Amino acid sequence: MADDLILRNAHVIDPSQDINRIVDIHVRNGTIAGLGESLPAPAGAREKDLSGCFLSPGLIDLHGHWYEGSSFGINPDLCLQHGATTVVDAGTTGFVNFPEFRATRMAKTRIEVLAFVNVAALGIPTAWMGELEDLRFARPKETIEIIEENSDVAVGVKVRMRSGHSHAAFGLALEAAEATHVPLMVHIGPTAQTADILRRLRPGDVLTHCFEGRGDGILDGGNLLPEALQARKEGVVFDVGHGCGSFSWATARKAFELFFYPDTISTDLHRYSVERWAFDMPTIMTKFLHLGMSLEEIILKSTWMPAKVLKREHQIGTLKAGTVADLFVFSLEEGEFPLEDTHMKIETASRRIKPRFTLKAGEITEAEHIPNLLRKLRGPDYDVFKFLHETA
Repeated sequence: MADDLILRNAHVIDPSQDINRIVDIHVRNGTIAGLGESLPAPAGAREKDLSGCFLSPGLIDLHGHWYEGSSFGINPDLCLQHGATTVVDAGTTGFVNFPEFRATRMAKTRIEVLAFVNVAALGIPTAWMGELEDLRFARPKETIEIIEENSDVAVGVKVRMRSGHSHAAFGLALEAAEATHVPLMVHIGPTAQTADILRRLRPGDVLTHCFEGRGDGILDGGNLLPEALQARKEGVVFDVGHGCGSFSWATARKAFELFFYPDTISTDLHRYSVERWAFDMPTIMTKFLHLGMSLEEIILKSTWMPAKVLKREHQIGTLKAGTVADLFVFSLEEGEFPLEDTHMKIETASRRIKPRFTLKAGEITEAEHIPNLLRKLRGPDYDVFKFLHETA
């Protein structure tokens, strides 16, 4: 027998279909069966009244770290309680450990996990030593092989422009992305030489940490880099990638004054960011609500836009009939909500996006219903926090 669920009276926001109004949604056997006003309920259907709530496609977090064989990694299923139904690992593994990541984590989660494969052989194993300090770790040939062998879940190539031989490795990462016809995600920050990177990126490539504020970003003396404007015209994607060191209120606000907004909103959720700065997708989305973006635009950049980056816009990030029933139900709560950037600056928002529950393939997960299973922090981990405070 069919399993039918009718979600009634929610304010539905689905930018993929230009829907922004109160409608009912019919979920059958984990799939969207239809949307409309006052939908008839099949015999035996469950019904849930969502009056006063908003409903969107399940959130897609384009940038996080989910391989727990790295000091950065956390359990991706934690995100189900906060609206995310698809998460993308941003290069925590390379060709050496990607197969183990797939077998032990990606294949066993309730949430859908995709991945950018790092051009560095071991991905990002630790926070205190760069993965490309020795150029021999940059392995385009093997990266290509892994992506081709895992094309159902390996969605791109990742490189961090942060230390050692990363500038030489950039060309090798681009080589791997070009050979496999997937996007390249590039981490920027101090010493990144962002202008040069932007000149070399292709349409569909992703520049992450676009509002990082620690130097060598998209701003130069309060003005946008000409290369950033040109890259946007050519289709380069600018991603938030908040994390514990890559979001500045001042940088974001200046970019907004210049009408430069992110293309995708992501957490860069990992062991060092999850307990203070990033928390979850709704927290990051709330920061952009506070900065003046409309709720509809925020939903667009947290659902359909990342789906398009992943070339999965007909499968996820949408509520179109026939697609998987990945949904996020939330409310807008009024009050005073302190929000900290990664430079230890706090601003107080008057509204926040508060999760109620998530449907993943039709299965409900209530907010705050999954236990926190984070690994214990140890000595070298605290050097990360010390560095952040010293460079704030």
